[in-house]
Amino acid sequence: MTKHQQILTFIEDLAIGSKVSVRFIAKELDVSEGTAYRAIKEAEGKGFVRSIPKVGTIRIEGVKERQIEDLTLREVSQIAEGVVICGFEYLDRSPNKFIIAAMEVDAMERYLEDGALCIVGNRRDVQIVALQQNASLLITGGLEPDEEVVDLARKEQLVIIQSPYDTFAVTTMINRALYDRLIEKELILVEDIMVKDVNYLTTDATVGDWRELSHNTGHSRFPVVEPDMTLVGIVTAVDVSGEEATTRIKDVMNTKPFLVGRDDPVTHISRIMVWEGWEIAVVADQGKLIGIVSLQDVIEAYQQVQKQPQFGETVDNLVLSGFRYVDDAEHLTIEGEITNSMVNDYGSASCGVLVTVMNMAGYIGLRKKYRLDAITENFTLYQLQPIAVGTEIKVTAKLLLVAKKHCNIEVEVTVNDAIVAKGLMTARIGDKKLVSETTS
Repeated sequence: MTKHQQILTFIEDLAIGSKVSVRFIAKELDVSEGTAYRAIKEAEGKGFVRSIPKVGTIRIEGVKERQIEDLTLREVSQIAEGVVICGFEYLDRSPNKFIIAAMEVDAMERYLEDGALCIVGNRRDVQIVALQQNASLLITGGLEPDEEVVDLARKEQLVIIQSPYDTFAVTTMINRALYDRLIEKELILVEDIMVKDVNYLTTDATVGDWRELSHNTGHSRFPVVEPDMTLVGIVTAVDVSGEEATTRIKDVMNTKPFLVGRDDPVTHISRIMVWEGWEIAVVADQGKLIGIVSLQDVIEAYQQVQKQPQFGETVDNLVLSGFRYVDDAEHLTIEGEITNSMVNDYGSASCGVLVTVMNMAGYIGLRKKYRLDAITENFTLYQLQPIAVGTEIKVTAKLLLVAKKHCNIEVEVTVNDAIVAKGLMTARIGDKKLVSETTS
């Protein structure tokens, strides 16, 4: 373990609320102040510590996994334009419930719970009871709590926020912020769906190690990293097929995995995964492995999004959300099921839906083989048989002609190898767009 990693581990093991300084770290771990400073800055970036004006750098609770609609106490204080009276080091907590003190204390006690945020005015009795129930306080009207209330909050490691607005205004502001957050989260990011507990192999591992890890986990694709977690490749069952158990992983791995960042939109990477045939995307931050995303994760994310009334998607994405890429060395092939939302009044697959699927298959095929963008000029459907709901179909795009400015693509839809629909797509080719090294 390097000195830098030792410092990060030391900081992470400190008690919540502990002060962290360059001099303290340098003395405790016998390192230079420059090394200590850089490690503290990285710890701040990771969410282990936070610099608070007039207080110093404090060890804080790491930001927990949050749902889309969650707000942290820090965000609540900003929304309510509040002043934090105490509990600076706990502002990254997310309250699990908001409670408005609009009833008698006896009636309120059943609603107060550990981790809640109580919105209250100058009712000292409610403030005390809320703190005793391990609930933080948002005091409205610009009113200041007395010393006993503040001391109790500090003792219980809770937060007190003071807002200049009345209770109704504060509640309205928080509701509006929650609504805005739901709208803004229409764009799902890689960080929202990635798997962080990653099974991986190091560069000194062997094919035998791959086989053991594959047997224990049931997976066949693993990122390959250096001892310091720097990502160097990915290894799959195809890579190790026929190799001796003693063969080194770094000699057979793919050194150019599909690499994405935590802030990349899922809609973007999903298209590349389909176009390029990637089943796994590796998530890295400054070259270090932090997670993975599978095509199945992407599909499940879309399915979950479509259940939320505040979210929307394009018609093309909705139609294609249930389709998956099929490994076909010669042509682009996708397959999926005709669902209830894809049929006409007679219970058969809608002609418009089929044309959409066939057109997108042709477009994806062009991108996958030639990395070209195209705009459909004409689509002729010259064969169509009724396809019942629940039927599994296979859509295959065959590139007949790819010229400088135009292309012709024949698209077939089959059920159990029998052709049920056929069409010809004519498209105008746009400028060639090379995919970057990180996505090839």
